[in-house]
Amino acid sequence: MNRRDILKSAGLLGLNLGMGSSMSTFAASLQQPAVATHSTEPSNAFSNSFLSVPESYGPTQVAFDRPLPKALEGTLYRNGPARMHRGETHYHHWFDGDGMIHAFHLHNDSMTHNASMIRTDKYREEEQAGKFLRDGFGTHFDNGLSVLKPDDLNVANISVLPLGDELLALWEAGSAWRVDPDTLETLGRKVFSAQTDGVSFSAHPRVDPDGHVWNFGYLTGASKLVIYDINPNGALNRTQVIDAEHTNMVHDFAVTEHYLIFVLMPVTFDSQKTGAFSDRLGWDDESAVDVLVIDKATLNVQQRFELPAFFAFHFGNAWEDGKQVRIEVATSEPLGEFNTVIKQTMKGHLPSQAQVQSRDHTQTMEIVLDLASKRARTEIMPFGRADFPSFDNRFAGYKTQSLIMMTRGSSMPTDVFGFNQVSRFDRKRDRIVQWDYGDEYIAEEHIFVPKPNAKEGDGWLVGTAYDWKNANTSLSVFDTGSLGEGPVAVCTLPYHLPLGLHGKFVGNHT
Repeated sequence: MNRRDILKSAGLLGLNLGMGSSMSTFAASLQQPAVATHSTEPSNAFSNSFLSVPESYGPTQVAFDRPLPKALEGTLYRNGPARMHRGETHYHHWFDGDGMIHAFHLHNDSMTHNASMIRTDKYREEEQAGKFLRDGFGTHFDNGLSVLKPDDLNVANISVLPLGDELLALWEAGSAWRVDPDTLETLGRKVFSAQTDGVSFSAHPRVDPDGHVWNFGYLTGASKLVIYDINPNGALNRTQVIDAEHTNMVHDFAVTEHYLIFVLMPVTFDSQKTGAFSDRLGWDDESAVDVLVIDKATLNVQQRFELPAFFAFHFGNAWEDGKQVRIEVATSEPLGEFNTVIKQTMKGHLPSQAQVQSRDHTQTMEIVLDLASKRARTEIMPFGRADFPSFDNRFAGYKTQSLIMMTRGSSMPTDVFGFNQVSRFDRKRDRIVQWDYGDEYIAEEHIFVPKPNAKEGDGWLVGTAYDWKNANTSLSVFDTGSLGEGPVAVCTLPYHLPLGLHGKFVGNHT
């Protein structure tokens, strides 16, 4: 299948993305100022992290307060939205910001941090113009430029993928971007093949224990998924286009030993509506969630299941249990409500009590697919409100006993968006152990790093947290066996970092 066939099958040829209204220039100014002053009010905690973000950070070396575990050497790479202001223009949604790659190098008893903006085509074009030129995921600009292809909007701001000798910065609806893993210099778009050039490459690839990489692209308005089968060295083996409903926004998926699992939620898309991309997305509560079980060997759909409607961004591990398949799911509030809360948060507005209650009453669950009876059900897990699942990736696709999630502790103010607690569920003991950072912190995703030759779940957690009152960011290391006792080592940067999304840890000896 050539590139034109893939794009045609995927509905990208002639597709009017409609995210810009004309080729004319922006209005002279916007109503709100581009940069606000730092505030210690809880309602401004999240948005303050995006104030005064430079082109790069570091290298900055800071010492840990206690000796770092000797076997823990390597680099935590993180990605996330960073540039929210340019000239007189600014974004209103967290997901819009231009991406920034962070590298936290752990060595001996210290950590060295450096970071750099990802210089996508969009970034360079707008840098030259001195303003944002097109709509983002959640921000609409009157008289913005038209969007002719997905990479026109590519901010490369969601996650990273170490692949062979490369480090890829990932977005959700366009190309991956190559970044030098040592200098963090942007090297250009990643083109896996001429046939897939410009086809979306998701920000949540899944890696088998042997290093085999699986990924997908979702194609808004086309009812198609593109499947990628990639060797550990980064070479593309196969692609496949799958016919599927509810592919207007697909953020994550799961893998087992033999299957790829897609949980497709009834997000609708109105191609005639104007505004930002998120303004054109809707929700069909009357439609079911479609679950696809795709055979890894053939890349064909083996079974389809239905479940009552729910929304989720992220999945944990998944595995086959006899004739059943189990998938860990972190559910979220409905997408429209999530976008409303995020926009209020970025403006420093207090969310309404109804939104706060909804945010705190989502839950983590398992989807159970019975391949024999062709029935699906869900089982509640004991996390409550949680997200950013992490587990021992040496056992990806096989049953794991330990699941790490970010949660909200009782100390967290209700008008602060995010999490301040890291929690570990132990299936064998059927218990959760937690560590609460306190009321002044927003904790980001924590990554599981296995100890050498250890059993499943025995390792460290490495993660960052933003102290919004004192305007600094710290990195903490936890031992999973003693999580409730707090970090075994902490270091604190003399500055704060913009709150990001996802990362990966690369050991020095892996």
